[in-house]
Amino acid sequence: MSKVTLAILTTFFLASCKDKPQKVSALITTLVPKTKISDTITDINKVKDTNYAFFSDSVLPGHKAILKYYFSKYGSDTSSYWHFYDKKEVKEEFEGLHYIGNIKNNHIKDSVFVLMQGYYFTDTTLPPLFTDSYCCHPSNIFLVGDIDEDGVSEIGQYYSSCVSHYKSLNVYSLKNEEWQEIGHCVFDLFYMDIGKPYSYFVKKVSKNKFEMLEITDLTEDKTKIGKRNWKQFSM
Repeated sequence: MSKVTLAILTTFFLASCKDKPQKVSALITTLVPKTKISDTITDINKVKDTNYAFFSDSVLPGHKAILKYYFSKYGSDTSSYWHFYDKKEVKEEFEGLHYIGNIKNNHIKDSVFVLMQGYYFTDTTLPPLFTDSYCCHPSNIFLVGDIDEDGVSEIGQYYSSCVSHYKSLNVYSLKNEEWQEIGHCVFDLFYMDIGKPYSYFVKKVSKNKFEMLEITDLTEDKTKIGKRNWKQFSM
């Protein structure tokens, strides 16, 4: 897993699209050569990506220790540029923490929050889950139960791009301190049981075995839609 620079880390405060294109002006940042940094901090409405005090006080108060951990762990920025963001948009578009349950079965309540194209957990012993989706939201992550019975719950992700009715559900297991994909199915907005929790589409069959539900428009006689297919996976 490659290291994420602090410049990328701080972009979790920026909003991403909700399954359709929308204004994402906070993503338009100012890039300034580090050698000229003393000449550029002139706009009081802008904030530098390394400003821990601003982010901890104005965006994620009450969780400063968690934020400090990530600033420390991912603070090695080899880029020759600083990044600046609009303070107002950063604060308004941050989605906050989303409670998902107890991943490690250790009686600790786990929540998740978005760092641009990655999901980070309040339990910092859990690695981030990185993705190439540009529509990341904390509520996209959910628990599916301990399928391999190792004491750590597997997690699911509702994966969405900003266009198309074709989405997907992915299931991951924690192996060697990384989240590894172990299952995948299409989530078609035209045919799925919308309104059901994402965990409804994943069910454990036995140890190391589970199924994922797909509902598509494919039928033998081409006259009916909504063919249901439980895809089976083994770990």
